[in-house]
Amino acid sequence: MNRSVMTGLCGATAVAALLALAPPAGADTAAFLAGLEPVYTSLTREQLLNAGSISCAILDAGQPAPVAVETLYRQMGIALATGSDIVSAAALNLGC
Repeated sequence: MNRSVMTGLCGATAVAALLALAPPAGADTAAFLAGLEPVYTSLTREQLLNAGSISCAILDAGQPAPVAVETLYRQMGIALATGSDIVSAAALNLGC
């Protein structure tokens, strides 16, 4: 799959995730936020939850974590290291 097709798919997935901002079933949003809010104080609770939802949508679509991290960077301007922590926390706590 070429990069432009993958980018388009990731963008479409991210948009779909933004439209469905509810956390996935079985999500432990309290644990997700508890691990991230004290560290990433420049991001609001809503931004963290949006990033978690985007991450889960991408992971649930079968894409690897680096694709989710890159999407958070492109869509939300989240630094790659921060995005990696968010994707990990989403996979661990949000049921994706």
